[in-house]
Formats: sequence, C-alpha cells, structure tokens
Amino acid sequence: MSQPSYDQLQADFLRELAEIEAESMGWIPLDDGVYLHLGSDEEVVEIVGLADAGMAGVNVLWIV
Repeated sequence: MSQPSYDQLQADFLRELAEIEAESMGWIPLDDGVYLHLGSDEEVVEIVGLADAGMAGVNVLWIV
C-alpha cells in the first residue's frame, strides 16, 4: 500500500478541519460536504449551493 502524498494529506487535513468548524457552529452533517443547519423555529428552508454540469440527469427537488 502506497503512502499518500503531502498534498493529499494536506487536503484531507483541511477538509476535516472545515468539517469540524461546520459542526461546531451547529451544522449537522448529512453526507460528504452536505450539512443542515437549524437556526430557528421558523418554517423556512434555505438552500445554499449552486447546480453544476455534473448534476445533469440527476433527480432534483425544488423547494419553493
């Protein structure tokens, strides 16, 4: 088994640090890079993020 490169180790460390920071602010991890934040009792869902070309052919739920 080969050792990960320095760049891969650094990228993994920065990803883990970002995950820890998000969770410490109350963001709930749902999947890799996907978080939910319950900020108040209001019945509002705010979606943050942008669709990209890689999502072509993917089922999408629009919340209005």
